[in-house]
This record gives sequence, C-alpha cells and structure tokens, in this order.
Amino acid sequence: MRPGAVIGLLLAALVVPAARTEPMPFPVDVQVPLLLKILTYDRLFEAKARSALTIGVVFVAADPESVQAKDDILRALQAMSDRTIKNVPIKGLALEYRDAVSLEKTVRTNSINVLYIAPGNAAVLSPLLRLSHTRGITTATGVPEYVQKGVAIGIGIRPDRKPDILINLPSSRQEGSEFDASLLRIATVVK
Repeated sequence: MRPGAVIGLLLAALVVPAARTEPMPFPVDVQVPLLLKILTYDRLFEAKARSALTIGVVFVAADPESVQAKDDILRALQAMSDRTIKNVPIKGLALEYRDAVSLEKTVRTNSINVLYIAPGNAAVLSPLLRLSHTRGITTATGVPEYVQKGVAIGIGIRPDRKPDILINLPSSRQEGSEFDASLLRIATVVK
C-alpha cells in the first residue's frame, strides 16, 4: 500500500462522524394535526389557551435539521391559521434557544402556552422543562426520545408503522395538563 493511501485511511479512521439530530419518525404534516387534536383532550385546555393557542417552536439555529423542522412546523401552523381549536385561534412563533433567561422573557412577552421542541434540543431539555413546569406551558415534540426525557406530548411510531401518541404523565401534570382518560387509553403513557 502506498504511504499516501495509508495516511488517508488513518485520517478517515480518526474522523468522528457528526452527531445526527434526533430523528422524528413522522413528517410535520402528520404531526401537527395530531398534536392539535391531542391538545383538545386536555380538560384544562381553555384555561391554559385563554384567547389564543400560541405555539412557540424551539429550535437551535446552528443545527440545519432543527431549523428545517422549525420551518416545516411554522408552515403547517400557518396553513391552519384559519382554523380554531375549541374556538381558540392558532398561532405559531419561532423561538431560537440561546439561553434560558431570554427564552423565558420571550415566552412571557408572547403569551406562549405550548412549546414545540424541535430536534436538536437534547442538550437543553432540562432548562426547557424547568421553564414549562414553572410557567404551566405544555410541551410537545416529534422526537420520541424527548418524551422519555420529560416532554409531555409526542408522536412516536408503532410496530405497524402508524403514529403512536406518547404522553409523559408526570410531566403533563407538572405543566398543568389533565388529559382525558379516553386519550390515555389509546396512548402510550410514560410514567
């Protein structure tokens, strides 16, 4: 083997592949209508939503997959802007995660009542969940592993490749949600 080829192989072995953003098993056009329907099963929805359902989409600007998920979610919410849920209008807002303090200020200023946590936020789940639990903000995601780590609502995938509603019961309660038993019977509940 030529010396150049050996060096190339050694360099290739040393290169660590870039960490991939956490996968979402379903595209946004499947997730958004399902997540909005799930919210209607929260007995405290009207009290939490008040005059508008304002969904803040938390993303990481340095992560292209996170940015793409944010763009897709906002596009899907915009397409549904003429609809309401229990007579409450739906709005979406991009929330770039920089730090917990600025995010909390933005959440408070914009009356955010749902945080959709896009892929790429694994490293900041703890401060996001602290904020949601403190302020009574429902968390949702298309990343199943985030539900295992404390996000209240998620969309996973069943063995038959159909969507699986994921509910983290302790987190949803800490966020001030009370989901109807009929939803919990068909969901995968994390305790």
